[in-house]
Amino acid sequence: MSLRLITGRSGSGKTRLILDEIRGELQKDPLGAPLILLVPEQATFQMEYAMVTTPGLSGFMRAQVLSFRRLAFRVMQETGGSAVVPIHDNGKAMLLHKVLEARRDSLRVFRGGKTESGLISRINDLFTEMKRYGVNGSKLTEHAEAAAKRTVASKGSSLLADKLRDLSLIYSDMERELAGHWLDGEDMLGWLTKGAGSSSYLEGAQIWLDGFHGYTPSEYAVIEALLKKAKKVNIALCVNQPYGAGERPDELDVFHPTAETSAQLCELAQAVGVELEVPVVLEPEVSPRFKRNPMLAFLERNWETPRRKRWEGESALLQQNHPECGLSLHEAANRRAEAEAVARDMLYRVREQGSRWRDMAVFVRKMDDYADLLAIVFGDYGIPYYLDGKAPVSHHPFVEFVRSALECVSGGWKAEAVFRCAKTDLLGTPERRVSRGEIDRLENYVLAAGIDGWRWHSAQAWFPLFRGDLETDGTTDEADETLQSLIEVRDALLKPLLAMEETMKAARSVRELCESLFAFLEETGAADVLESWSAEDLAAGKPGRMATHRPLWDGVINLLDQLVELMGEQSPDVQLFAGMIDSGLEELKLGAVPPSLDGVLIGSPERTRSDRVRIVYLLGANDGVLPMRISENGLLAEEERDQVAASGLKLAPGSRRRLLDEAFLAYLTFTTASRHLWVSYPLADDEGQGLLPSEWISKIKKKFPGIPVRSVAAEPQETQSEEEQLSYAAHPGRAMTYVLARLRAWRQGETLSAGWWAVYNWLRGQTNWNGRLTSLISSLNHTNEERPLSPETSRALYGDRLLASVSRMERFIACPFQHFAVHGLRLQERRLFRVDAPDIGQLFHAALRQTTEKLFAAGPAGMDSLRWQMEAAAAVDKLLPRVQSQILLSSHRHQVMARKLRDIVTQASAILGEQAALSAFKPVGLELSFGPKGLLPALSLELDGGRWMDIAGKIDRVDAAQSSSGLLLRIMDYKSSAMKLKLDEVAHGLSLQMLTYLDVVVSHAPHWLGQPAQPAGVLYFHVQNPLLSTPNGMPKEEARNALFRQYRMQGLLLSDGESVKLMDESLNHGNKSAVVPVEFKKDGTFSARSQVADKSQWEVLRGSVRSQIRRIGKRIVDGDVAITPYRLDKRSPCTYCDFRPVCHFDNQIEGNAYQALSKASNREELWQRLANSAQGGDLK
Repeated sequence: MSLRLITGRSGSGKTRLILDEIRGELQKDPLGAPLILLVPEQATFQMEYAMVTTPGLSGFMRAQVLSFRRLAFRVMQETGGSAVVPIHDNGKAMLLHKVLEARRDSLRVFRGGKTESGLISRINDLFTEMKRYGVNGSKLTEHAEAAAKRTVASKGSSLLADKLRDLSLIYSDMERELAGHWLDGEDMLGWLTKGAGSSSYLEGAQIWLDGFHGYTPSEYAVIEALLKKAKKVNIALCVNQPYGAGERPDELDVFHPTAETSAQLCELAQAVGVELEVPVVLEPEVSPRFKRNPMLAFLERNWETPRRKRWEGESALLQQNHPECGLSLHEAANRRAEAEAVARDMLYRVREQGSRWRDMAVFVRKMDDYADLLAIVFGDYGIPYYLDGKAPVSHHPFVEFVRSALECVSGGWKAEAVFRCAKTDLLGTPERRVSRGEIDRLENYVLAAGIDGWRWHSAQAWFPLFRGDLETDGTTDEADETLQSLIEVRDALLKPLLAMEETMKAARSVRELCESLFAFLEETGAADVLESWSAEDLAAGKPGRMATHRPLWDGVINLLDQLVELMGEQSPDVQLFAGMIDSGLEELKLGAVPPSLDGVLIGSPERTRSDRVRIVYLLGANDGVLPMRISENGLLAEEERDQVAASGLKLAPGSRRRLLDEAFLAYLTFTTASRHLWVSYPLADDEGQGLLPSEWISKIKKKFPGIPVRSVAAEPQETQSEEEQLSYAAHPGRAMTYVLARLRAWRQGETLSAGWWAVYNWLRGQTNWNGRLTSLISSLNHTNEERPLSPETSRALYGDRLLASVSRMERFIACPFQHFAVHGLRLQERRLFRVDAPDIGQLFHAALRQTTEKLFAAGPAGMDSLRWQMEAAAAVDKLLPRVQSQILLSSHRHQVMARKLRDIVTQASAILGEQAALSAFKPVGLELSFGPKGLLPALSLELDGGRWMDIAGKIDRVDAAQSSSGLLLRIMDYKSSAMKLKLDEVAHGLSLQMLTYLDVVVSHAPHWLGQPAQPAGVLYFHVQNPLLSTPNGMPKEEARNALFRQYRMQGLLLSDGESVKLMDESLNHGNKSAVVPVEFKKDGTFSARSQVADKSQWEVLRGSVRSQIRRIGKRIVDGDVAITPYRLDKRSPCTYCDFRPVCHFDNQIEGNAYQALSKASNREELWQRLANSAQGGDLK
């Protein structure tokens, strides 16, 4: 029994020596005692591959490449420990979830309303660290109690003591749960330590350890047991010299980690009493790895030497284009440019230098910044790759399917959970697969109807949706059929979920809960769907994705098996069960299998082991990354770790020691390549924030004076030579992008070089790429402009007789494309279960119509304001159930809103009653409709080409009064916000509704009312419940008058004193009306602030409105769908437009521009514009 150290610097041949010794032993005696090579878990495949590809070794059984855990499992099988069931990280996560839920009320720090997976993961990591360093529950409890006493004595913060107390409770509970039946991965080393002495497998074995830089206390214990049992233990260390017992390196030594390990191993051998052989020190003049590359040999040999040691070799080698250049530096505009530059270089080396993909490796320190990006870029360039490491699978549809299904049955059937489950495309049964389109339609209904919780199962909650006139029945046979089809889709989706819910409610143990979930997975045919996905990915040439589907099924089933073993006979708790499964799924990770032996390895320097790569690409060499800016993100802060260590509780090294060890990690990273090392760093992150290069870049520059730093742009630059530009065309897919950019510049007058023409012609000649190139080139002619619809399309959309509302005309003027989106394409936003402005407006209109109609019919007795309030409140209460699927009765919050709306309507009704008492105008039409099905005919206008347009609509209120000159008519419109009639907007066609309504009733008055009528005006009534603000209060009568004035209507009236006084009989000379927007001067004339127009001006307005509507109708039927939103002052319809994602309007893009509308400089100019419009003239 002996220990032998094999030491040497990076690339000195340690691994080769070990493999040669094992091969020699095999050739000498193929059936002798075991030859065991212990390596890190992630390096086992590479070492096994190196062994089996040895020439002359056709096969062997004596040698084994194992990790510590695999060796432990081998010994446990022999010594009886295999009866204990291993528990994986996801099993521990489920157990931790259970313990935390049970301990929630007794914990001081780690407590909360919801056990978060992030907390579970960090607790799990800390407990793993404690086990590795020999800390058990009782030891942690002792230190927690000691920390509490120190806190009391020092009267300091109790946070650390409370943390240790909580952790000791949780740790002890975990140990009790695992004791005697479960074996943690870290506990396996304890079993190995105990079982090694009685293992016949280890008897006489020779053991080599390679690829480790340090060992945990648990691993040292294993090594001690192996020293006592095995014939010989050989341990290789990457260190510049062997360190014996009692020798310690300087803490700033680059080789500090392995030097410490060397000393501790020697001390261990002395303590055990085994022979310590003379170390094998490999110190060749030039390390075998770098024999063919003097630059890398120099870098390795002088890594830790003073900066004045500089490269004195041939300067030509510093140029990247030199065939023997071993090191190159690159700065990229961003990470994408950096990754694409690497891909182009790889393709060049494979095509021009005969390299293999397996000769290359990409190292990144922060994998989160590069993993997805490299996958995309390498996919674009057709580069096979293998991402080293286990990836979380919480994003996979199957994992989400299980998680959301349990959330449905345990969390009260939240709609969001149901649709997360449905959209995995796994919910349903093999006999009835629900399509994504059916799911989308169901989701639209559910969101609009407010289906959630118990409403999923209530027949009363599912009824045809109607959003229209609150006073008519909006249901139709078509709506009923639509609802029935949605209910059928709902039932198909919920059937397996309801079956699982029923069996889980009846479950008497956790085992039966697991059986219920498994039955649900079988009923939905999830395994078959996963198999079909695997087949589709294989057929699509995506072996990486294919490899994730099948293992996930096994992973989930293994999760259920572990849960049954953990607590199978315990009483069931569905919510706890769902939480445990969720925690287990969060920790579920899959290790990818290399899709082929010839692929680029992507990994991180601290994990990935690869001594055979020739070319290394080190990406992201930025400040704060190399060396890494160490920060504690676990449960114990750095200061707390120091306090714990000072009290005698040994854990892993803190951030200070790890920061110092960054130098060793950098040394290993920079000395892995044997032919070429590419080092690059981005100048900006994904958000455009500037980044600085690593300090190691400066170190390399000083060691290699004159080494260039090559700038890498995201795309070819004009400042580059043609050869450099054409290097970007390394792959046809990316070449097309650059060709397209060059062609665009060429069309703008720039020169297109012969090289790019050659690339273009080559792509044209490739059958696989020509079609895509043609499609891309067509985009060169694209402008964000919509051509007019063809006459055929226009007729198909609008018919020969266009039926439209005035608001539709206004929408067209605001933006023709918006009009097309709404009335041509019939696009609309998804309806949600919420009270929107249209719902409030409909409630106001219907309630005020009913109140007005009833009280005016009552004559003078109906003018009492209190009665108006009572009738309005009754009308609102009657209408509330009809508002948007009974939303205003659906919750306490909505009921409060309903009370506020009732208050608004009752207050506004009281004011209407008071205004009515002052007015001779009485309603002759409420919610008066005109059009094909209306009380009045449509406003019909002839367009060109034999086509007609009918204007239809519904008028809130038409009032009439008899004057000395005849019948007067006015229009009233109820608005939930303050409105004014702006004649500038009328002149441009943006505000036509009120004037059109007045034109309609005046035009049809002889037939409708039996006599001609004159326009008296149009008025907006603001439906509101205003608050009066006064610092010192006011008398009741004054307050009543102030409130009344808040309801003063706005609009435009006939400038006739008699007509105005009929609207407000309290109006006298020198008075300002509190009802309508006029005031008299003392001489009886209207003041300049009065909103009035004389008869001739009213005729101009009527003519202008009709002329504009006719022109708008003509533009509509002519197919005008231009993206030309108006801009008047600073207002534009784009501000609140729902269709920006459709039109892509941007006034910064050529071809996009606002339709600039100007305001008249004075009143005379304004009326001249209206007159021109009435005569068909253009508005300038």
